[in-house]
Amino acid sequence: METGAKGGPQPDAKREEAQPSDSVTRGFLFSDLRGYTQFVETHGAASAALLLDRYRALVREAIRRFGGAEIKTEGDSFYVVFSSVSTAVRCALVITGNAIAEAAQHPDEPIRVGVGVHAGETIETAEGYVGSPVNIAARICAQAGPNEVLVSETVRALTRTVLPVRFESRGRRQLKGIAEPLALYAAIETEPGAVPWAEPQGRRGRVSRRQLAVGIPILTLVALAVISSLLFRALGGPGATPSPTLAAALPAGSWKIGLVMPLTGNAADLGVRLRNAVELAIDDANRSGGIFAGSRLKLAAYDDGDSSAGGEDAGKGAASAQNMARDRMTVAVIGPLNSWVAEAMIPVTNAAGLLQCSPSNTNPGLTKPRFGALDLRSTRPTVINYVRIAPSDDIQGQALAKYAFNDLGARRALVIDDAADVGREIADGFQEPYEKLGGTVTRRALNPNADPMSVLGNLSEGSEAPAVVFFGGFTGTGAIGLRKAMVSSGHAAVPLLSWDGLFDGSGADKGSYIQRTGANVAVGTLVSHAAQPPALQGFLDRYHAAYGSEPNESVGSVSDEFAAAAYACVQVIIQSLQEVAIGRPSASQLREAVRVWAVDPGHKYQTVVSDVAFDANGDNVHQYVAFYRVDPTAQGRKGDWVIAHQADYGPPP
Repeated sequence: METGAKGGPQPDAKREEAQPSDSVTRGFLFSDLRGYTQFVETHGAASAALLLDRYRALVREAIRRFGGAEIKTEGDSFYVVFSSVSTAVRCALVITGNAIAEAAQHPDEPIRVGVGVHAGETIETAEGYVGSPVNIAARICAQAGPNEVLVSETVRALTRTVLPVRFESRGRRQLKGIAEPLALYAAIETEPGAVPWAEPQGRRGRVSRRQLAVGIPILTLVALAVISSLLFRALGGPGATPSPTLAAALPAGSWKIGLVMPLTGNAADLGVRLRNAVELAIDDANRSGGIFAGSRLKLAAYDDGDSSAGGEDAGKGAASAQNMARDRMTVAVIGPLNSWVAEAMIPVTNAAGLLQCSPSNTNPGLTKPRFGALDLRSTRPTVINYVRIAPSDDIQGQALAKYAFNDLGARRALVIDDAADVGREIADGFQEPYEKLGGTVTRRALNPNADPMSVLGNLSEGSEAPAVVFFGGFTGTGAIGLRKAMVSSGHAAVPLLSWDGLFDGSGADKGSYIQRTGANVAVGTLVSHAAQPPALQGFLDRYHAAYGSEPNESVGSVSDEFAAAAYACVQVIIQSLQEVAIGRPSASQLREAVRVWAVDPGHKYQTVVSDVAFDANGDNVHQYVAFYRVDPTAQGRKGDWVIAHQADYGPPP
């Protein structure tokens, strides 16, 4: 509800003056023109002044429509405050939408506006608003592209259930003056003209700076209470259990969710974090009242850890799967950590019809028939029982091609493989989708011990030279010499793009690509990595509160998020149990009912790592890939990978 609307504070009502100690959650919007300085230089001051007038009129009309308070305008920059976070997002999308529409009338002088939105508590003083949310909103705006609305995780969490908007991850960004990298999202309207975008009913007045500070504490508290409930529901806490009928119930008994993870051995650090996340999710469900009629879940954890380099024993994984298959009280399994263990487990769980959800496996052969998945489920080839939150590795080729063509703007590519089977496969995986996008490819093979200069000749072809070099191979099969040759021959500005065969540690790690190449020489290298979307902050906070540590391991500036995906697996299982409980299945029917519901491509799940749904093979329809660049100043100037871009490249190929 907007301040001043029917039922809200009236202009002549007696109010108390807000004191500097008063703190209210608000939405902060910053916008500015993209390319304005260059426009002034190329079009002249007179045309620039007209562009600025059109831009200001467009923004101010949106501010008026949504009742924002224009706090400061300087040049092409607007600073606006809203009493509602969702209203700030709505206003931002109308600004960019109108800018795009207005460009049709002025194709030679289009308005290109970037908008950033953040939310938080600030204090209003005589000098203005005080608090870090204002600074963060301004920094987010600086990251936004032309006609793009970027928002923080806070804004996404507060509005994702109340607006017809999808939020596309832009990865974690290091913002100037902000200590920790923040997860940013592009807000994209999904249902133009839907009811939430309509003008508010009743009398509407413009919100003044003073009205924002007073007269709305009750409304704010009510809104925050509703939002907190929605967030808790997304996390699986109290309020997560729907109650469509009092008759819904699980069969009597102590039903279990199995877990296979390395709890000892070389991979125990990661395995224990994933076990903790699963334990936390089950505890959250039980504290919420269980599934229905007081049904509670238990965790049955199995350790497949060992002292090998990979830290997992496939034989132990298969034996654990057999134990869970025989235990009729186990309704689903989470794990394992590594794909080679999944290859040993899937034949067992498939034969038993036991739902299996992995947070971290990426091998395409686990799900896709063309990569051999039917061999793993040979007993029941038409039965899908294995699903995964993590993306499949074969998405990297498609994502790399789109990144090179769309983000790097490269229309010509020099594609080099290391003359080995895997390297050729990786290079083919890039070349095919890149050419479909319209790119032109020159293909070369770098044979073992060959001079890298022998395959770089056409980088010197002037305007016809490739704009990117793609390498299919590994750190030790030519990548190091290739980048050194590019730099020494004067082509340091040409990006070297590759997959995560080069993503093997920071410059502080002996034998890594950055360490062996040298941080300064490695600059300009970009690698892809199948990734998870950033987890909801509420999950991170609750994990820390429960276990006194962070759920994600950070190696330099790179952080895994498998623990959040493990929590999401539990959410998929629990939401499936809630649905099948409505039909009151018998104990002998429950396992199959849960499997059938969970793998159905028509079903979607709200989780801590965004929405989840599975395709006909069991792959998550959302396939996130992150791209990393080399920062030579990180790790004490030894260099490290830092995120350059992250996006959803789904659905799976």
